[in-house]
Amino acid sequence: MSFEKELNFLEKNENQDKLINNKIRSTVSEINHLKESYPNLPNDFFDYLLEVGSGNIMESQFKVMNVLFDFNDLGLEGIYYLPDNIKLFGDNYSGDFAGFDILSNKDEVIEFWHDSNELHYTGKTFRKYIREKILMEEI
Repeated sequence: MSFEKELNFLEKNENQDKLINNKIRSTVSEINHLKESYPNLPNDFFDYLLEVGSGNIMESQFKVMNVLFDFNDLGLEGIYYLPDNIKLFGDNYSGDFAGFDILSNKDEVIEFWHDSNELHYTGKTFRKYIREKILMEEI
């Protein structure tokens, strides 16, 4: 397992309320569909969805989705703008989102900050980014 440490950490440290922290693991078929649609996504993203799953992290610290989306999907296209090459995978419940440049082979998470309507290139791989959201110390 690629995300065994993260999964063990979450199992020990998350509130066990299944309504809050229920995660749904993606199937191989769903991952294959994502890979076909977005071949440049980092493998760690796919592994995370297979092993940990989509859903809330900690006490609504962050939410990872099992599909990529944009502001059209959320009905926010009249308020916010994203270039077509940016697709989102999660949000922090405070109006900020995280995603990837789907045209780049670079494993870097890009954040959209709602306060400034700007993209922020984090310089962090998906694994490093998600560990911060899980509140794990660097191992």
